[in-house]
Amino acid sequence: MTIKLIATDMDGTFLDNHGEYDRPRFAKIYQELHKRGIYFVIASGHQASELADYFADYPDMWFIGGNGAELMNARVGLSAETFTSVATAQILKVLSAYPELQIALCGTQTVHVSQHANPNFIAQMRDYYYQLETCTDLNAVTDPVVKFDIICAPEKTNQIVYELKPKLAGIAVPVSGGQGSMDLIQPGMHKGRALKRLGERLHVLPSEMIAFGDGTNDLEMFHYVKTGVAMQNAPASVKANATAVTGTNLDSGVLNYIERAVLEISH
Repeated sequence: MTIKLIATDMDGTFLDNHGEYDRPRFAKIYQELHKRGIYFVIASGHQASELADYFADYPDMWFIGGNGAELMNARVGLSAETFTSVATAQILKVLSAYPELQIALCGTQTVHVSQHANPNFIAQMRDYYYQLETCTDLNAVTDPVVKFDIICAPEKTNQIVYELKPKLAGIAVPVSGGQGSMDLIQPGMHKGRALKRLGERLHVLPSEMIAFGDGTNDLEMFHYVKTGVAMQNAPASVKANATAVTGTNLDSGVLNYIERAVLEISH
């Protein structure tokens, strides 16, 4: 098959459970992909600028951040679409009915959380995002918001997503990132849309793309590209929407698939 672009989710997909990957092996794979003119794209809920820092050794790499709201290349710069201040206020009002939720407002550079939030949540967000600030009131944040990052009780995730969909219709879309977490993203602003924009920019067709993922926020990529590859550790609902299934994020399932199916390297 002719592949010109490979996109992968980060957490639970490309990275292991310690937030790492086989760096020497990937360096060789990336060099071979680059030689063949195949783009490698990271598509994540993380901020694009943070992703670019993480992969600073690869200045040609493209990044989809904020679950689709951001598009970035170190050489080209960052483009981002954010919630209006009115929409942000409306969302916070709806969320106020759920005091048990832990909420982070994610800008293009800074992530804001309430200083009254659960200390464990603040620590978790500080580990996940590079630049975190606490504030007395989320309603007072003036930084344009790319997405909302929300932590909730794992057993209530699906129910809260179900309840929020009609309450936020036309304003935001709740997307589960796995049991216990969800993002609120802008309507139509998902990873699949960002891949479409990037493909048009790079002159790559969806039939020439592969996408890897493990969560429901990766499904739009699966639906857009010809080959959607789910991780073995993904929920059954995600695997059901995939073209193929590779190994887990713990055994370098993404790299194994690329070597076998794209580069046709045998070990």
